[in-house]
Amino acid sequence: MKMLTCPLCNEKVKEFHKRSHLIPEWMYTNCYDEKHKTLEISRLKQKVTKRQKGIYAQFICRNCEKETQIFDHYASLILTDKSPDSPEYKCISKIQNNGKMAEYEIWGNINFIKFQRFILSIILRTQLAEKMNGQISITKKHLKNMLNLYRDNDNDDSSYPIVVYKHPENDKHKNHVILPYINKKDGHHIIEFTGAGFIFNVYVSSHIKPQYVNSVRLKNDGSMYLIIISFKETGLFRNTKLMIKETKNA
Repeated sequence: MKMLTCPLCNEKVKEFHKRSHLIPEWMYTNCYDEKHKTLEISRLKQKVTKRQKGIYAQFICRNCEKETQIFDHYASLILTDKSPDSPEYKCISKIQNNGKMAEYEIWGNINFIKFQRFILSIILRTQLAEKMNGQISITKKHLKNMLNLYRDNDNDDSSYPIVVYKHPENDKHKNHVILPYINKKDGHHIIEFTGAGFIFNVYVSSHIKPQYVNSVRLKNDGSMYLIIISFKETGLFRNTKLMIKETKNA
């Protein structure tokens, strides 16, 4: 039997897991409407899809699927209030600030390795699944570097800094999922995706990052700033509102 190479861990395996997810199902949960459908937006394919479940594919090994589920579960515990009595949820410290320029929260006691791997794994899973179809939105160099960062399990928080934005609870436009895609912000390339009322930015630029990125990014001491921003205030809204409107009217 010909052995397969898992693109995530680089190990030889007999077969890939049959239903590996790209975006964890819990990120869709609060996005469903009364018909149990949500809007999933692919900026790479310029396509909006009404879905009742997330996307699954066959492209990584069973061990990697199990490992990514650990990171996904951890993120679900700290980003949602579904399990408020869990040690993970209780452990997170949150300080709310209403600054002159922006409203934000300061979080502490995050498990850096698990949370960083959660975000990287979503990007890598999406990229690797798309690569099988001949599509990829980041360069081979950055894909290789991000795979190495994911595998090395160290405390590097600056090579690919992560900035997380949070939508207000009363934001009626927050219920959507946007798959990872390449974007540009302040002259820097980022990989951006959304779900569960959050926007995740990972800077993939080789240039010196803006000072505010270094200030608010997820740090290896377990802290990060979450900027509170409504979806309508983002470039994402302006760039996708027509796609969303056409889909809802379909």
